[in-house]
Amino acid sequence: MIAGTSQRLPRWVPRLALAAGALLAALGVLTGLTRMGWNIPLPHRARLTVEHGPLLVVGFFVTLIGLERAVAVGRRFMLLGPVAALASTVGLVLAAPPLAVDSLLLLAYLGFAATFGYLLWVARTAHHTVMFAGALAWLASGLLWTKGFSLPTIVPWWITGFVLIITGERLELARALRPDRPTRIWFFTAITLLLVATGIELAFPEFGARLRGVALLLLAAWLLRCDAARRGLRQHGVHRYSAVCLLHGYAWLAVGGLLALAYGHQQSGFLYDAEIHAVLLGFVFSQVFAHAPIILPAVAGLRLAFRRFAYGAPLALGLSLAVRLAGDLLADSELRRLGGLGNALSLALFAVTTVLATLLAQRDVSPDRLISARLALQSAGAGGEQGGNDDARLSRRPVMDERWP
Repeated sequence: MIAGTSQRLPRWVPRLALAAGALLAALGVLTGLTRMGWNIPLPHRARLTVEHGPLLVVGFFVTLIGLERAVAVGRRFMLLGPVAALASTVGLVLAAPPLAVDSLLLLAYLGFAATFGYLLWVARTAHHTVMFAGALAWLASGLLWTKGFSLPTIVPWWITGFVLIITGERLELARALRPDRPTRIWFFTAITLLLVATGIELAFPEFGARLRGVALLLLAAWLLRCDAARRGLRQHGVHRYSAVCLLHGYAWLAVGGLLALAYGHQQSGFLYDAEIHAVLLGFVFSQVFAHAPIILPAVAGLRLAFRRFAYGAPLALGLSLAVRLAGDLLADSELRRLGGLGNALSLALFAVTTVLATLLAQRDVSPDRLISARLALQSAGAGGEQGGNDDARLSRRPVMDERWP
């Protein structure tokens, strides 16, 4: 991030929005436990459990990713997406009129897409194109929501949006490895197949879901083989931690692809739970764990001290998700409930270790302990003079990335 860019946004704005998003995420986790049969004393529990997905996807992730981009680039209009996302999910919680909630939710997705559209306009690179496609997938999910489509119809668009946004970010870092032409073709074939399959799934659910599974497998294989995170395994401290979390997430993406390929489009039940949470928990939250050392210093201005106990959260997530999916595949509701509780506890453990890392950073100023956002970004995979976040260096003059046509 270039000096002075983030100063255009007062520091309290992203901190307040990030805290609100975290509270909505916590509520989303609790509603998820309620859906699995745990007796969580929530007000209006029957109504809130239906909003489990939107609370996490819109209330937390649209807010978090939108904030990160707004702070990195320093354009106030980029706050439209995060603010509308928070407002729409608060409206869901408070049972606001559906028209108001739907309008705010659509505005959140529009603002989010406008953010990535702007980034693509000022820096015409392949990775910004992929991330913009992910933002459009989320916008499509918002349009389907306002048209009254069922949640199982919307979820594939959420998954596609997540995968495109995350892999677009990884594509930016992979440039430092100078991939050859077959590697580039492999990536863009998988991306195109994912978008096409998600669209086909609306009309032909079974065929589209299985085709989407193939695309997820191709992308998972590409990330495991070509992503620069593998270099981080040879390093130490936070560098290795980020690499482990990233590769852990890629493995769960492959599991999600296998499940979609094997079982097709699911509307409910055990297999539906397994298909979506292999990706939305295993893949997505592993990326959150990996990128927290980047996002928190950049967005909230918080310093973090790395300690080995940070590995506890990704380890707990992986083990508990394996238990949950075993329950799903065996149609064992108790095993599934146990795994779901473990998922929630692993996220709580991540929150606790993050707070501890922040507190430790206040008294530990050793440079080899403190997490630098730039070093953490490179450790997660950039590894070279071309590493880093191009969004912090955007100018108004479009620049074509010729290495990734």
